[in-house]
Amino acid sequence: MRRTLALVRGTPGCLLLLFGNFAITFGTNLVLPYLAVYLSAERGTSAWAIAAAFTAKLWAQQGLMALGGSIGDRIGTVRTMCLGLLLRALSYVLVVTAVSDVGAVIACGLLGVGSALYIPAGKAALARLVDGQAEMTAVFALRSTANNAGTALGPLAGGLLLFLAAPEATLLVAAGLFLALLPPLWQLRHRIPHTVPQPAAVARGGMLSILRSHPRMRWIVLTAVTFGFCYVQIEYAMPITAAAEQGKSFVGVLYTVNAVAVVVLQLLLSARLGRLVNAAAVIAGGLGAMAVGFGVFGRGSAGFLVLGVVLFTVGEVVVDPRLDSEVARTVPVAQHATAFGLVGFGVAVGGTLANVGASSALGPARLGDRYWLLLLGTVAALAVTTRVCAPRVRRSAVTERSPTPVEAAAN
Repeated sequence: MRRTLALVRGTPGCLLLLFGNFAITFGTNLVLPYLAVYLSAERGTSAWAIAAAFTAKLWAQQGLMALGGSIGDRIGTVRTMCLGLLLRALSYVLVVTAVSDVGAVIACGLLGVGSALYIPAGKAALARLVDGQAEMTAVFALRSTANNAGTALGPLAGGLLLFLAAPEATLLVAAGLFLALLPPLWQLRHRIPHTVPQPAAVARGGMLSILRSHPRMRWIVLTAVTFGFCYVQIEYAMPITAAAEQGKSFVGVLYTVNAVAVVVLQLLLSARLGRLVNAAAVIAGGLGAMAVGFGVFGRGSAGFLVLGVVLFTVGEVVVDPRLDSEVARTVPVAQHATAFGLVGFGVAVGGTLANVGASSALGPARLGDRYWLLLLGTVAALAVTTRVCAPRVRRSAVTERSPTPVEAAAN
């Protein structure tokens, strides 16, 4: 870990990108946990409009992420990140000023678009600063740690702001935080190399060309679908089971356990995992840990629920950063942002499949602990399939990268 921190400190721009991720997730979670309540109680937004607004946000963020990544590859990662931040800030201002149900839907959809632009471009920018597979995996793990620290602290600060001031103040503080990040991030355009834009014909087929040209990328996207199927359980199925078994207040305990465990486990595991070269085995092991966590979670007692979430989190911290580093390793620099967007789209597809299953006759509300046993078997089978179907890495296919600023200065 000390080696990773030294790398971050010694790579100009890297620390700023990681802090930016923390600040953005912190600012987002100042508002997001309380947004539905604000729209309903303060703005009088109808129930259908709130549901439509959150659906618009989800699919604008995840469904448009591949398009957002393509834009990042065309106009530059830093420019795309700054545009995403502007749209995020504007969306919160629109939430405050919206006077209709349609306005609330547009505002939340705009928040999702801002995320779709920022996330793949931010990952691509980070990948361009760091060289080496182990180092990249460790830095992406730090990125996940920064995100989860913001996710853990944001709701606490948001609750305090709601206690001290009007709800509109929290929205405007978050918007101001996004705007404050713009000047320092904009300066990174001089440090992060921007590749020459591709011809229009290539850009139009960018996503398909990536999948055609890189067999490993197809495996990565399908693995992202599997990961999304697993990860979204903490948003829907896990809270339903926890509330039924231990009461609604216990759901908050599980979210806190997840956020804290992510930060601690990333710090403990990131450097060690980065040194393991067999990515397919590492990812399959992470999915296997999630599968065991689901099986334990189905036991229902408080201790088993917590243990299940911890095992789930082990899988999360193993798979998530490794997928990102595999994208950076597999795809040329000029297509990084598009490729990261494809992974985000895969996660959205997997999450949608999981939510459909959890809300159907096969869901936890109807099957009880049998749902978790079914999930254990399904995810274990997917983990084995992920390992067996992984294409071999050819040495000649290693990603062509631009030199980092440190390397350029040395040369």
